Amino acid sequence: NTSNYVLEIVIDGLTEADIMLAMRTGISSIINSDYKNIKSISAGNYGGKLGPYLFWLKKIMS
Repeated sequence: NTSNYVLEIVIDGLTEADIMLAMRTGISSIINSDYKNIKSISAGNYGGKLGPYLFWLKKIMS
């Protein structure tokens, strides 16, 4: 199967720590999965329109 698609996952949480844990868990699950054709994982803030918080993926995964 050679499907091409983009998934957008929205994460809501009570605390920054909750959101970071959810992001780390989700990204780790993808990295450790059998899906080897994942091209990229990214995040957007949309100019702050979604809230004042920024979550840096490299920091979350370190």
